[in-house]
Amino acid sequence: MVNLQIENPEVVGEAVVAGLADRFAGQAHRFGDGLVGVVTHAGPSASKTGVLLLNAGLTRHTGPFRVHVELARTLAEQGFPVLRFDQGGLGDSDMPIRAGGDRRQREIDAAMRLLAEQTGVTRFVLCGLCSGADDAFHIAAAHPRVAGAILLDGVAYPTPGFWLRHALPRIFNAAKVLRYIASRRNAGPSLADFRDWPERAQARRMLSDIVGRGGRLLFVFTGGAYHYFNHRAQLAASLGRDAQSPQVSLEFWREYDHTFYLRKHRRVLMARIVAWMRAEFGAVKAD
Repeated sequence: MVNLQIENPEVVGEAVVAGLADRFAGQAHRFGDGLVGVVTHAGPSASKTGVLLLNAGLTRHTGPFRVHVELARTLAEQGFPVLRFDQGGLGDSDMPIRAGGDRRQREIDAAMRLLAEQTGVTRFVLCGLCSGADDAFHIAAAHPRVAGAILLDGVAYPTPGFWLRHALPRIFNAAKVLRYIASRRNAGPSLADFRDWPERAQARRMLSDIVGRGGRLLFVFTGGAYHYFNHRAQLAASLGRDAQSPQVSLEFWREYDHTFYLRKHRRVLMARIVAWMRAEFGAVKAD
């Protein structure tokens, strides 16, 4: 079997990924309301916790730079079954026949049923980047079978500390001030306009609900979130004291791109996720 030493993220290299591809190719399924996804696992599950990988924006279930493919195989090798699927109207999935505000919940319910039927898991961790992180946060707060969530550039809110840290390096630079004024004058929609964030008070209650029932959360922020997140202390400042719970883990990788386009950054991301999954949910490697 492939021996993956997750303590050293650099070992998740091309040879390892190639070995995992041979063993964990995955099986495509059509399920729910015209949804399409791929289940990746290693026979009888070593864990009762499965992982659902959600679309990042309009990206297909392969993920940006195929990170979902590599992550699914790596997690399966560690004993965690994975379903990466396209939500309705994205990638290979059909436009939903039934619209409505509960569509996201129905689709993830169907994904949970499929992964449970295929692998025997009974609880789930949701993982998403950007809008996928928004979906994961909403569902994790509402669904009792969700044991945890991995939120990549997920929900957080600018605080006074954020604005101070943002302004100080710029305020004495006249060129930057003028560029900022010009950019605000001509500003179109920003990334935040396309995010599905609740009001801050509601987000605090949602986080409290997740922590209160024993849920685990891994927040990872990159330099791609610079326009709303620029310091580790900001998470608790914006989401309240539950963000400081031992059940909440936080990484802030300022030098990383939002989509993890560098291979070495994707390796570190995968190693961190696997280490967190093993620490929180304790799977044993598949034989």
